[in-house]
Amino acid sequence: MKLNVNQMLLSFSFTLDFVERDLLKDVTNHTRHVAYICARLAKLMNLPEREFFDLVSYALLHDNGITRSLLDRNPVDMAGLEKNIRHCEVGEENVSYFPFNHPIPGVILYHHECQDGSGFFGKRGEEIPFFSRLIALSNRVAVEYAQGNTPRDILGMLKKDARLFDPELLRLFFHISQHGEFWLNMQPMFIESELERLLPQEIREFSYQNIRRISRLYSNIIDAKSPFTGGHSRGISKKVGILCRYYGCGEEEYWKMRIAADLHDLGKIMVPNKILDKPGSLTREEIDVVQSHTYYTRKALEMVQGFEDITEWAANHHEKLNGKGYPYGLTADQLDFNSRVLACVDIYQALTEERPYRMALSHEESVGILDTMAKQNLIDGSIVRDIDAILGTVFYEEDLKVKKSG
Repeated sequence: MKLNVNQMLLSFSFTLDFVERDLLKDVTNHTRHVAYICARLAKLMNLPEREFFDLVSYALLHDNGITRSLLDRNPVDMAGLEKNIRHCEVGEENVSYFPFNHPIPGVILYHHECQDGSGFFGKRGEEIPFFSRLIALSNRVAVEYAQGNTPRDILGMLKKDARLFDPELLRLFFHISQHGEFWLNMQPMFIESELERLLPQEIREFSYQNIRRISRLYSNIIDAKSPFTGGHSRGISKKVGILCRYYGCGEEEYWKMRIAADLHDLGKIMVPNKILDKPGSLTREEIDVVQSHTYYTRKALEMVQGFEDITEWAANHHEKLNGKGYPYGLTADQLDFNSRVLACVDIYQALTEERPYRMALSHEESVGILDTMAKQNLIDGSIVRDIDAILGTVFYEEDLKVKKSG
């Protein structure tokens, strides 16, 4: 299919920036600010279009490794949030799945390196990839901006800390930032449209198998949100794939379902960890917050043309046949077979995983709960029987491997 990669990047950055809401109690559009500053610098340098696109892509993904489960302490600001080397290491690993025009090793890994060698890894000057140097400068400006500093204050800070940045890039930044227009574009109501205007259109022909490389990147980010969901999306995608083969799905449908499974919890990035990891019962207000995640999944995915089926299957995974699901209260006649499959597998996967309030359940225990739900007209009973027959073997084989390795 023809995929507008810009749409995918911007729609997913919409969710990534909400990590800040969880950790900092605010949304600063940090990711988009960094991408905007990089884009303005790239435009001034007349960077070739394909390199321009790669740079902005790296910028939008630069903090993909920041999640609650990787942090050692509660940060009080964006600067504190980024003082963790693991987010560079995890982020570098994640972007290996993204289809850059010309992948450059180390861009994410070294995006906190400094010109004078005082960064995490001690790289200096030309040892630091060029894109990393661009992101490092843009990142520092975006952090200072998010903390409420004025343009005058930010420029003064850059002059004071000039030893940390590439001198030529610093000179170019002073040039583009001297007019008020540069800073006004960073306001919340303008940043997204300005970034869309600057970003070169990147529409490419992708197989669904290759699109899944991108969705795997985001499933890694989603699953790292909480220590209790370390393999949740990956596990669902694998089991959905097994069932799709059993049902005789064609290749396109098979890969669409794998992608939908990877991305079904995209909106969960917006749910605070204090709720996701809470060991006790949730309040009514907390339940409402958790249940909003499928709405945000839909809002993010529907921005991408060609993802119509994927959006439906991913966003419907908490709907119920009797109309008592969420967030739309869809009924049996509004839920197609693939939506029902993903809903059943999501429940099965969750039951077989450990949670803060209980241990993981066995295959038999999980199927028993699914069967009860089917009798209550919540989920499809025929799919529950298939899960019991097909996934029971998979569950047994995986359990056997764990016991042997232990």
